[in-house]
Amino acid sequence: MTYSLALALAAALLDVTIGYPARLARAIGTPAGWIAAWLAAVRGASAGWPGGAALAVYLAPVAVAAAVVAQALPSDPIGFAVTALLSSAFCGRQSLDRRARAAIAVWEGEGPGAALAALEALGAEESEIRLAPAGAAAIAARFADEAAAPTVFILVGGLVGAVLCQALALAGRACREGHDGSKFARGVAVLEAWTLAPAARLGAFWIAAASGRASALRALAVRAATPTAPAQGAMRAALGEAARDEPAYLRRALALFRRAGAAEILTLAALALASAALFSPPM
Repeated sequence: MTYSLALALAAALLDVTIGYPARLARAIGTPAGWIAAWLAAVRGASAGWPGGAALAVYLAPVAVAAAVVAQALPSDPIGFAVTALLSSAFCGRQSLDRRARAAIAVWEGEGPGAALAALEALGAEESEIRLAPAGAAAIAARFADEAAAPTVFILVGGLVGAVLCQALALAGRACREGHDGSKFARGVAVLEAWTLAPAARLGAFWIAAASGRASALRALAVRAATPTAPAQGAMRAALGEAARDEPAYLRRALALFRRAGAAEILTLAALALASAALFSPPM
């Protein structure tokens, strides 16, 4: 337990402070890009397959590759540091913060029309007419499946958990955005409901806790159609209705995301210290 908590904490801190270097992303791509390419290949080749078989073909090689890397690392402080660094590459706190700030800056400098593409890339839903609420909901959704959920998966499965979390989140998002009704998409939805959805709901809890609003806490109990819906509901309840469609509303959403992320990391640190104190052998 102490190791898992320390690993999740280290991965979160590395994600916040270092993130995935832009130069490395330009040179070799990103883990999300690699998994997305594999997802596209599997979806193209598995048309007509049973959902479970297609899902296994998608997830098994990803999990095996991560397990091989994890097993190859030494069980010493250097191995721990490398595992934490690799795990952090499958989280998205710094990336989300950067993308949100960029979208806000574009909106403030060039207007909402120019910001639309940046917010759509962030994950803003087209069904939302107003740009500010759509952007705030996208920030909450990405916090849930790129920060809170990976933390839970790392606690349970270490590096393999981090990789599987991103693979499942990417698949679910792609299937929903493409209105995919295939057997593969149904298999992804079932697996999400049992794994990613409960983990992502923790993101809604951190948002609600950071806001301190009872209405945001009540959003946690609402049944959700997607894994990130509770976090989006908590964000909307915490911020209230947008009086005007303006970037100031997004700045409030970004500030709340940062407070939620800080609360998550502080809680991990407290739990890791408590676990170390309770379970460490006496000197």
